[in-house]
Amino acid sequence: MKKLSLISSALLVAASFSFTVPASAQVTLTDADRARIEERKNRRTTLPGERVGRGVTRAFELYNEEKVDEALKVLLEIRGGSDFDNAFLARFIGNLYATKDPKQAIKYLEQATKPDLLSFTDQASSLKLVADLQSMENMHRDAIKNYEAWIRFTGENDPDVYLRIANAYYQLQEYQKVLTPIDNAIRYAREPNRQHYMLKMGALYESRNYPKTIETVETMVQLFPEERQFWVYLANFYTLVEDYQKSLSAFQIAYNNGYLELESELKMMGQMYANNNIPYKAATIYEKYLKSGKIKKDRTMLAAVASNFQAAREFAKAAQYYGELAALTNEADAYRRQGFAFMSIQRYNDAIKAFEAALARDSSNSGRVHMSMVDAFLNQGKLREAYASLQQAKRDSTTARQANSYEGYIREKARVKGITL
Repeated sequence: MKKLSLISSALLVAASFSFTVPASAQVTLTDADRARIEERKNRRTTLPGERVGRGVTRAFELYNEEKVDEALKVLLEIRGGSDFDNAFLARFIGNLYATKDPKQAIKYLEQATKPDLLSFTDQASSLKLVADLQSMENMHRDAIKNYEAWIRFTGENDPDVYLRIANAYYQLQEYQKVLTPIDNAIRYAREPNRQHYMLKMGALYESRNYPKTIETVETMVQLFPEERQFWVYLANFYTLVEDYQKSLSAFQIAYNNGYLELESELKMMGQMYANNNIPYKAATIYEKYLKSGKIKKDRTMLAAVASNFQAAREFAKAAQYYGELAALTNEADAYRRQGFAFMSIQRYNDAIKAFEAALARDSSNSGRVHMSMVDAFLNQGKLREAYASLQQAKRDSTTARQANSYEGYIREKARVKGITL
């Protein structure tokens, strides 16, 4: 197996940490700082003493034989003859520990970097590695300190380092402090990075700054139009500011591109049609995915599809789904609503059956139901049945006055037709 160098192996371990959100923090550098950085880069290289050099060489050999513990034992037994030797040695010990014991790695790397005696490259890589290890160990404030030390030391605006600083602030739930670093990560990135914008979106959302959250996601869908989830985010975030028209537009774009996959997304799009007073589209979306099985057929969804068909004046469809709702729940209200839908399309016999089913299950709203039955019977010319239902409606205080006003009309109608009530 090909061996990695000790340094690259340690850095690989650090790079394997999962940073799922972007980061960045601005460190201002003066002209004096930049002059110091240049001077530091040009400092003459210092070499370790012979004893340290031999020990490090032996440790390398053992490391390449995958004998990490033995390599550490060699290094830990060495005593350097100078401050540089000790820093040089501590760096290698820290790099080895990074593969197995992050806390020990942090201890030795901090010893290595504190006197600032290593070469420019070694000092920079050690500062970054110790910060990475601290992030892994949830030592986020210490990580921020060392990432910022790396920026001051190198003078570089590395978007990945900004990403990690911002991530540390995010983990600390200091969401406002995420924003400056993440903007720097965005600024210095060679090309737009999804993670940067995801972190900014998350920080703004957690800060309850919904208008800025929306602005960020609007940028995201422009930069990454193929990311289906970003369109869903945008549509949902518009609802936070009650901009239902824009929410619907975003859902429509996502739907037309095949980006809506989850039940919750399809249900939300239907809800946006309803919120924008387009009940027919809401109902047909619900109906389509109820039939396909992508939306679960339950009480809530059957009521939604039925009520939206009702609002769209598609009364036959409304009656159908109120019937399914009634069959599922056995609730009187579902039968009652089905009856009203049947009345709207003059299917009076069906309406009466639905009203009777409602009365059989719940008598608390009986007056209104009986009055509806009066209308259904009258429309069929069934005066005796209408009169009988009217007497039932008179027993309910909420409909007694209305029923009394009907009674004279029905009696006169029956007298003219020679019908005995």
